Amino acid sequence: MELLEKIRSGNRLAKWNINPIDFGLFICFVLTGSFLLSGLFASGYAYLIGEEPDLESLPIVIASGFGLQLSSVLAWLLFKFFVAYESEDRPDSFKKSVKIGVAGFICIYLALIPSMLVWKALLDALQFEYEYQLPVLLVQGGGSPLEMSLLALLIVVVAPICEEIVYRGFLFRYLNRRVSLGVAIAISSGIFALMHLNLYSFLPLFILGGGLCLVYRLSGNIVSSITIHVLFNLVNLLMIYFVEPIQL
Repeated sequence: MELLEKIRSGNRLAKWNINPIDFGLFICFVLTGSFLLSGLFASGYAYLIGEEPDLESLPIVIASGFGLQLSSVLAWLLFKFFVAYESEDRPDSFKKSVKIGVAGFICIYLALIPSMLVWKALLDALQFEYEYQLPVLLVQGGGSPLEMSLLALLIVVVAPICEEIVYRGFLFRYLNRRVSLGVAIAISSGIFALMHLNLYSFLPLFILGGGLCLVYRLSGNIVSSITIHVLFNLVNLLMIYFVEPIQL
């Protein structure tokens, strides 16, 4: 009970004094930018190599993935440049946030393993069709050393940073202190899990999202949740390469 109370009360994020219209514009920009940049990157790469865009081609998929993810960074940069707001956060230092992230990753991953097994068993019992996420299939499909290196960079570094900016840095950040903690976590984690478009990964990713929200809230620094997300994707990537892919 003492630990739960510490988690509930340990909030280093002050209420974010951001205009709801500005927040809505950011979300719209991310969604629109994701669509436009993914298409632009894919078409641009296809033009450079003199081929038609083929979404089944690994290089085209990688280029599209970079465009999809980087839209959130572009939106964040524009937001920081054009929108002024006051912050009374008390964030931990970069070094401490990384340490918190490493410790948080260990705890969250240990909690995810049984939840993943139970969730998979339930869906199997209900006779749902098992499908791997697209990144798993892409890694299993293989490619040139350059292609696989870029894919690893996208999965392990780019995606965690960009997704944390959107789901924790903006969505959860906006909901924090505006609604109850449970509602804020449920909304941000639910959207985070749904956007991965995989039923078997929904519950594990929902739990992961909740853990990321709590760690970000406790540290007040987005670096902590980025650290967890990077380690999570890295471990899963190594599992795909050397062991057996798990559906997370």
